Amino acid sequence: MSNSFEHSLSYIEQFFINVKQAQALTVINFKSFPQRFAASLVSILSIGCVAAVILSVLAMTEGMMKTLAQSGLDNTVLIMRAGAVSELQSVMFPAEMNILANNSKVIRDAEGQAQVSAEMFVNAEVNFTDTSGQQVSKSLALRGISATTMKFRPNFKLVSGQLFTTGVRQLLIGQAIARRMPELSVGENITLGGAQWQISGIFSDDNSVFESELWADIGMVQSDYQRGNTIQSVRLALNNIDDLVSLEKEWQDDPRLNIRVITEKQFFAEQGESLTRLIRWLGFPVALVMALGAMVAALNTMYAAIASRSKEIATHKAIGFSPFAISTSILCEAVLIALVGGVSGILPLYLVFDGWTAATQNANSLSQMMFNFDINLKLIAQSMALALLIGLLGGLLPAFKAMRLSVTEALRD
Repeated sequence: MSNSFEHSLSYIEQFFINVKQAQALTVINFKSFPQRFAASLVSILSIGCVAAVILSVLAMTEGMMKTLAQSGLDNTVLIMRAGAVSELQSVMFPAEMNILANNSKVIRDAEGQAQVSAEMFVNAEVNFTDTSGQQVSKSLALRGISATTMKFRPNFKLVSGQLFTTGVRQLLIGQAIARRMPELSVGENITLGGAQWQISGIFSDDNSVFESELWADIGMVQSDYQRGNTIQSVRLALNNIDDLVSLEKEWQDDPRLNIRVITEKQFFAEQGESLTRLIRWLGFPVALVMALGAMVAALNTMYAAIASRSKEIATHKAIGFSPFAISTSILCEAVLIALVGGVSGILPLYLVFDGWTAATQNANSLSQMMFNFDINLKLIAQSMALALLIGLLGGLLPAFKAMRLSVTEALRD
C-alpha cells in the first residue's frame, strides 16, 4: 500500500518537473526566436495566407447572409407565379392581386385599404459615364414600386435628394450602389431601357439587399419595358403570420390563382443559401490546399530548426532535460510561428476590408448584389484557430523526432 502511494507521488513529482523543464525551454526558445525569424518567414507567410483566405471566405459568407437576413419582415408574404424561383421569373396580373388583397386576413389601414404592394422586377442594363469620362455598362436590379411599397420597408430612409415623381423617369438608388459606384449621384442621368432617367435620391434600408436596387415608379417601368399592366410579385402583410398555412391552402384551391406563397424571410434565406454555397465550394477547397502547403512549410521549418540545434538538444538531454520537455518546447515554437502567421494574415484584412462594400452576381436575379464584408470576433477566432492547428500539426513530427533523438547521434551530426 505504502509502496504504491510512494510510486504515485514520484510520478506526480516527475510530471511537475517535466512541466517546469518544458516552461524553461519554451522561454529560451521564445527569447531566441527573433534570431530565427528569417528562417521561419516562409512558414509565417504561408500560414498568414491561409488565415487571410479562410477569413475572407467566412467574411463574404457572413456579409451576404447578414444582408439577406435583414431584407425580410416577419409578417410579410411574397407571392409569385407558381414554379418561379425568383421575382424575375414570375408574371402576374392585377386581377390576381385584387383577389389576394380582398382576403380578410390581410392587414388594413385606417381607411380600410389592404396593405398590399404590386412590384415589377427587371434585370436592367445601366449605362452611365464614370469619373474618367468612359462609358460604363452595369447589370443592376430595377424595381418598379407602388405607393404602398414603403409600408413594407420600415427601415427605409432617404439619405440625400428626394423621392421620385410618379409618372416621371426618375429613380432612387440604394446606398450600397452609391458606395460601390460613386458616379451615380443625385441629379445624374443614366440610360435604362434606351431612355434617360434622372437620379432623384439615394436611400438606405438597414444594409438590406434592397440597397443593391434601383427604385422607380412601377407605371414607368412597365411602360419603358413593354410589360403592359403585368406585375411580377405581390407583397402583403398578414394580421397573424400563423394563418399562412390555411391561407395558402385557400389560395391554392382557388382556380383563379396559380401562385407560389412564401414568407419574405424564407425567400431571402433560400437565396442566401444558394449564393453562399457557391462561395464555400470555391473558397474552402482553395483554403484546404493552401493549408496543406502551409503545414508542409511548417514541417520543413521545424525540421530545419532541429537540424541546426541538434547539439543544443543533445546538451539539454545530457544535463537532465526530459524528452517530454524538449518536444513540448518544439511544439510551442511551432504554435508561436502559427500565431505570428495568423496575425500577419488577419490583421491587414481586418483593417482594410472590414465593412468594405463588395458585389457579386446574383444567379436568381442575374444582377449585381452588394454586401459589406463582416469581419467579426467569431470569424477572427475561427481563422486563428485554423492557423494554430496548422502550426500544431506541422510541429508534431519534428517534436517527435527531437524526443527520440539520441545524445550520441545528435553530437555526431
